[in-house]
Amino acid sequence: MALLNVDIDWLRTFLTVLETQSFTRTAEILLRTQPAISQQIKRLEETVGTPLVSRHRNQIVPTATGLVVKSYAEGIIGLNDRMVADLLDGAPPILRIGLPDDYAAIFLPEILRSAALRLPQTEISCHSGYSIDLGKRVAQGALDLAIMTAEPDRDSLHVISEPLVWVAHPDFALDQRPVPVAVYHDQCSVRKSGLAALHDHKIDYRVSHSSNANSMLVTAVRGGHAIGVMPACTARHEGLSIVKDTNLPHLPPIDIALKIRDQASPAIRELALGAIAALGRENRTG
Repeated sequence: MALLNVDIDWLRTFLTVLETQSFTRTAEILLRTQPAISQQIKRLEETVGTPLVSRHRNQIVPTATGLVVKSYAEGIIGLNDRMVADLLDGAPPILRIGLPDDYAAIFLPEILRSAALRLPQTEISCHSGYSIDLGKRVAQGALDLAIMTAEPDRDSLHVISEPLVWVAHPDFALDQRPVPVAVYHDQCSVRKSGLAALHDHKIDYRVSHSSNANSMLVTAVRGGHAIGVMPACTARHEGLSIVKDTNLPHLPPIDIALKIRDQASPAIRELALGAIAALGRENRTG
């Protein structure tokens, strides 16, 4: 009888599909494409010679053989992960995470909870900055991972799309010209999108407040001093009134992405799963 070798990545994918009940979610968690996930399940089934999963009432359930494979896979994956942790001396002494100021309040709590469980002895060093700078710092090895607004020409893992919205105090006079606007400093892509939309629709405006701190801009908007532009998740988190005025221009969505340092350790990639979970959870509940 020929000896068969089963790729451990296929087993991890198989277990994750059963846990998440979704090929799409599995792809997000394992940092792969959905076709790659489907191909891995197919190759695992070809190796054992029989289907391992079936669909029943919108659920992905293991077949009889799938249950046997699941039992072995859980043991194999557990042994593999413990071996890797021991060989690499477990968690890194410090983990450097970067994210824009307005994303920190939304996504950082879940990431810190994940870090406390997975890396309890690791110092978590958090860095705030503009997305374009955070991406460069990850590429240079100065940060281990970053949650950021995706740049079209930058390599990163797209996680969710988020609409941009106008926000203002309910009594703010939207018809005043030039309309005062509170935005981040020049490096911010959200600022560029908002001001470009006003310019393209020939709406006279002036930048009345600018800052690199989200709390400063929220204070200006909440006080009725200016209109603001921000991701919808930030507006919801801050409890700001989203403007529905049809006279204001429609804003394009932004992509929120995750970037991981090349040659990141398994522990860092494990924490990245928590970051993806945090973004996905906010997107589903927002």
